[in-house]
Amino acid sequence: MKQLTLPLFTPPRYTFDNLILHEGIETAVSALRQVCEQVGRPVSSLFLYGPGGVGKTHILRALAAFWEQKRPHRPFVLVEVESQNEVSVFPLLHQLVSGPDDVGEAPRLVAVDDVHLVRGNDAAALWTLFNKLARNGAPLIMTSLEAPDAIFEDNPHLASRVTAGLVFALRPPEDDARLLVLDKMARDRNIRIPSEVSRYLITHKSRNLKELEGILDLLDETSLELKRRITLPLVKLMESEGRL
Repeated sequence: MKQLTLPLFTPPRYTFDNLILHEGIETAVSALRQVCEQVGRPVSSLFLYGPGGVGKTHILRALAAFWEQKRPHRPFVLVEVESQNEVSVFPLLHQLVSGPDDVGEAPRLVAVDDVHLVRGNDAAALWTLFNKLARNGAPLIMTSLEAPDAIFEDNPHLASRVTAGLVFALRPPEDDARLLVLDKMARDRNIRIPSEVSRYLITHKSRNLKELEGILDLLDETSLELKRRITLPLVKLMESEGRL
């Protein structure tokens, strides 16, 4: 009989303090922190793009926590994919633009994650939101898998508005930084993972951080099921059995 496995960790709150900075993201993170520190100065938009697993969502949620700490009475709105239907994948976008023209008594920070999924009605709502925020001196922050000219090639007005702001290309970390990220993910889960296992995973399995996170969860589940520590022999056993 297999041992029932239960999640034994609480996902950590995303903050800048627990974000592993590296050369591929540090310039963008610095710019975002300055937006929070210098609210009131004109910043039209910030656009962060890069491959999956580079840390875009972590950065946005860390920004939300940082903004809440610095300016608790000035709301931060994070727009994420909520549905997959023909009408809209960002229902919150339409709620933000359907209200009064004034976005609030104080500047508001609005961020849209995965903006590469914006299409049709969502694109129209994003354009309206851009204009509404600009009139109120509030910046719009976006993340995407692709660069803005690739996303909005059929919408030159939106592409021009996006590229008029700050655009940052995020790059994946080098292997040394990946080891730090993998170690942190393990510690967040109260998992002990030897350094030789971490290096093996990065050099033989994946360099994508999201994929590594999934591999780590699978290792933890198998370790509990088999009542074995996470070691290189366990990893190779899982490979031989087609589990990994």
